[in-house]
Amino acid sequence: MKKRISSLLTVMALALFLCVPALAAGFDEAELYFVTDEAGLLSEQEWSDLEARAEEISLKYKCGVYIIAVDNFANYADGNDVVEAAKNLYREYSLGYGGEKSGVLLLLSMAERDYDLLAYGYGNTAFTDYGKDKLAEKFLDNFKNDDWYGGFQDYLEKSGSMLQSAREGHPLDVDSNPLIRLAGIGISLLVGCVAAFVIAVGVSDRMMKSVSAKTKADAYLIAGSVEITGREDHFTHTTETHTKIEKSSGSGGTTVDSDGFSSKSGKF
Repeated sequence: MKKRISSLLTVMALALFLCVPALAAGFDEAELYFVTDEAGLLSEQEWSDLEARAEEISLKYKCGVYIIAVDNFANYADGNDVVEAAKNLYREYSLGYGGEKSGVLLLLSMAERDYDLLAYGYGNTAFTDYGKDKLAEKFLDNFKNDDWYGGFQDYLEKSGSMLQSAREGHPLDVDSNPLIRLAGIGISLLVGCVAAFVIAVGVSDRMMKSVSAKTKADAYLIAGSVEITGREDHFTHTTETHTKIEKSSGSGGTTVDSDGFSSKSGKF
């Protein structure tokens, strides 16, 4: 149903020729190496360097970091959907680490210059929606200049730093950006000030109305007809004004679909 990657045997043979170590435990079910260049974007030395670095990062953080470059993603999807193509490749070639098949895949399709960043398992934790945006920024500037090797290098290094942060309990997310945190604090303070101003104006308005009512009541008295010897105030009820303070509109986390994948796609 799906076309197998035509260069699979070539890649494996090249890997053996270059003495690339066999995949370690956790990745032994995968049918592809970490870097697959069907589109012919890399030299043998570039491929070898990227493969070694991708394997190093993947083993260190127990989460596969993959690159697949193809001529046309439509060969791997029933419809015109680069995300579906990435899912099919990930599942068909048993990518990912361990039982959760944890990993992140960068799929490049040269026909229409499409890409997809796909995460699964622990990859969904390490590569949040915001994190994928920041990761894409690292390689898209290279790809726009047809610098494939540089873009793949940046992708691997950023993926490694994101996995390290996630393993330390701090995945790269909206809350990681100090500017966004400050903006959220600023918005909260602004809303609070507006709410306080509204309440103050409301209290002042009620006080003015009270003074006005007393003046008008005095006007109806006949001079000398009433002698006021004392005054008592009785409060029968209290009116409170509540203003809802909205939180910042920014939100973090990862959007995972019904298949268990999260992704970000676009053009380069």
